[in-house]
Order: sequence, then C-alpha cells, then structure tokens
Amino acid sequence: MTLAELRTVLVAATLATTMGVSGYAFDTLMKTTDAKAGDGRAGDLKPLVVDPSTVRSIFDSEDGLFPGHSADITMRVANPNHVAMTITSITPAATSAKSVTAGTTPDDAATRAYCTDRLTLAPNPAYAIDDHPQTYRIPPTTEVTIVLRSAVTLSPETDNRCQRMKFETRWTVAGQNA
Repeated sequence: MTLAELRTVLVAATLATTMGVSGYAFDTLMKTTDAKAGDGRAGDLKPLVVDPSTVRSIFDSEDGLFPGHSADITMRVANPNHVAMTITSITPAATSAKSVTAGTTPDDAATRAYCTDRLTLAPNPAYAIDDHPQTYRIPPTTEVTIVLRSAVTLSPETDNRCQRMKFETRWTVAGQNA
C-alpha cells in the first residue's frame, strides 16, 4: 500500500467516524414523543327551526286559491348551529300535512274532508332561500326566508263547497352541515 492509498483510507475512516458520531448526536437530539388530546369531541348538530307563525300562503289573487291554480308557501327558518347548513329537502309533513280548518259550505267535517282531498301538495317543491338558489348555505345562527314555489294546488274539479275555505299546510325542512 502506498502512502497516497494509506492517506485515502485514513481520511475515509476519519470522515466515517465523524459522520457516525455526528449522526448519533443528531439522533439523540431528535427524540419524539406522542401527545394525547383527551378532550376531543364531535359537534352536536341541531335541526333547522321553522317559525310556525311565519308560514304563509302566497296566492296569485288577493281572493285566495282558485281551482286549477297553485300557491307558493313562505316561511322563516333559523339555523341555530355554529356552522353553515344546507337544506337537503323540503317535503310535506309526514302527518297532517294538509287540512281544511273552516269556511266550507256547509261547514262540517264531511265537507272539510272533501275539500282537504282537493288540495295537492308538491312532494319536493322548488324553493328559493332569500332569493338565492336551493344550494345556498344558510350561515351560522341566522334566519332566512324560504319560498316554496307552487307548493299547494287546488284541483280543477273542486266545486263550490270549498269556496272561502281556510286551509293549512305543514312542511318538513331537513338540513345538514355545509
């Protein structure tokens, strides 16, 4: 082995030893540990709230709903959550979705039942939220106006027994966090 070869071997051995020692020092300075967050929890999503006193029919005539015509329904809906909500559906309520409450001729249970049967509720009416499209996200802790388009229709075959009747409709508003 020549002197030049011996120098190369010694320099390589010195570098390897230095790098190994440095690597070892670096390794001992970079120890890790796990952290545990014991207070994690999922949010509690509350349902959208419809103010029943704000649910109204919007007729195409000030005289009310005529046979063969439809009416819009308007309502105020509040988002009580701290996250934005998107409406997933608006449908007639599962029970007592429509009823005639008074004003039929004669004003008795049988005539009210006849007139209730003449009302048709759209199963999934198109709607607008504060003049925005259906996909609008309701901001946290706010209230919006929803208008259901052509939501209730009076059958064209309805006779005079239903003139001046008073009716109510009920709707289910479902939502999810946006």
